[in-house]
Formats: sequence, C-alpha cells, structure tokens
Amino acid sequence: MVRKTIDMSMLDKLKIDGEVANYLVQWDNTLLLTAYDQNRTFVLTIDGEQLLIRERLKDVLSRFAQANLIYEYEMEVHFAKVGCQTRGYVAGHHRLVPTCGSSNEQVIYYMVHLMEDANELESDKRIEMIMTGRKGDKYHVQIAASERTFRRIVSAADKVANDQLSLFEYWMYRLGKVKREIFERTYFGDYCVYTKLRKLALDLFIRTVLHILNKAHKKVYGEETPAELVKEVKRVINKF
Repeated sequence: MVRKTIDMSMLDKLKIDGEVANYLVQWDNTLLLTAYDQNRTFVLTIDGEQLLIRERLKDVLSRFAQANLIYEYEMEVHFAKVGCQTRGYVAGHHRLVPTCGSSNEQVIYYMVHLMEDANELESDKRIEMIMTGRKGDKYHVQIAASERTFRRIVSAADKVANDQLSLFEYWMYRLGKVKREIFERTYFGDYCVYTKLRKLALDLFIRTVLHILNKAHKKVYGEETPAELVKEVKRVINKF
C-alpha cells in the first residue's frame, strides 16, 4: 500500500505524470483537481497519477456537471437552503466540494466521499486530508485552508446530501417501492417520518420553482419576481 504526501502549495514543483487533452472527471476516478495555470487543470487521479488537462478548471467542472446531471439551479437551491454560499457538486453520497469560493485562484475541488480523514496541521494551520486511492493507497494532501472554512463547507455538503437522500426515500415510499420491515424504525413510525419527508419535498420543490422563475424574471425584466406572481405560483403548486 502506497502512502504519499502531496503539498498543494508546491503545485508548480509537483511531478507531472502526463498531459492530456481530454479527461472526464468522474465521482470514482478523481481525488482532487485545481487550476494549474490559466489554461490547464491539475488532477490527482484515484490511481495516484498527477495529470494536467489542457482545459480551464471552469470547463473541466462544466463537463463534469453535464456528464453527471448536476444542474446549477439545483445546487443553488440546495446550498441556499442550508445557508452556505460556497457551492459544490452533490449527488447523495457523492460530493465534490471546493476548499473556498470558486473565484479564489487557489481553490481546490476534492471528493469528500473519498476522504478518510482531515485535520489541521499544528505547524502552519493548514489542512491535511487523507484521500483513499483505488487500491487503498493513502494520499496525505496538504491544502491552504482554515479548519473553520473547511468544516463549514463539508458540513453544508453533508446537509445537502442528507436532503437529497431523504427525497429519494420519500419518492420510493410515494411510488410504492419501500418494503415495510418489522422493527425497521425503532423511534419514529412511518407516518411521522414520511410526513416530515413530504414537507421537505414540497419545500424544496417550491424553492426550486421560485428560484428558476426569479432568475429568468431578473434576466428578462431586470427585477425580482413580483409578490403577486410568487403567491400565484405557490397557489398553483399546492392545488390538488
């Protein structure tokens, strides 16, 4: 088993194993990625390869989102709900999150579901993440981020994932795909759980519709959606 330390503050000094024109970042083939320069992206693969992609970080992330159907408006709604302006890409257990805001040139995106642990370095207050490779190899990645910011973003992504998985459970129940097991729930009955999940599903649906409507309305008319229109949209949604 390999154990390797990678200091991301020395990005320009790291050994590069290859440069490629086309590499599609996926949930299970990448540990982290960041901008190497204006036109290239550095990627640490799950096999431990350190590659350069001849594409801007923004474009690499866009192709990743398209391939995995991670819509911008969906992430905007989910992260706003949990009170976090720094957005990542979340699909249930899969989470690709940034170390800071996307406008920061030193931002690093990493796969939280492939992270085993993370702690603050006593020497310089940076964060060291332990990322798990394909064969159980351990990569100790050191990044310039405050522990408070790091924990805040990861926590927000976890909350988004929890909401998504809760919605999945609710839709399985609603469509009759949930098997009822004896002693399946020891502290809440199905009625209480699914009533709560139904409220969550409706809340997120209304938030999503109004968010899309408001973005389109501001683009076309240059102003927020009128209160009367918001009220009517809610009325239509809640009508049986």
